[in-house]
Amino acid sequence: MNDKKSGKLQALVIVFMILLLVTAFVLFFLGHYMIGFILFGIFMLVLNAISNWTKIKNEEYVYLKNHKNNEYW
Repeated sequence: MNDKKSGKLQALVIVFMILLLVTAFVLFFLGHYMIGFILFGIFMLVLNAISNWTKIKNEEYVYLKNHKNNEYW
């Protein structure tokens, strides 16, 4: 994926996550506990997916850097 699409996707995901979190808290404090809890659960799932993807991407980067450095020897 090129950088322009990646940047737009990241911005969209950040806005989506902020909206989910704010909406969940507002609904929770208005008394709609079940809907707020479900939205907060969706927020946590998205956050977990992003953190796992970042972890995998970082592990690949470290592996490739180590592999490239070991080729010189």
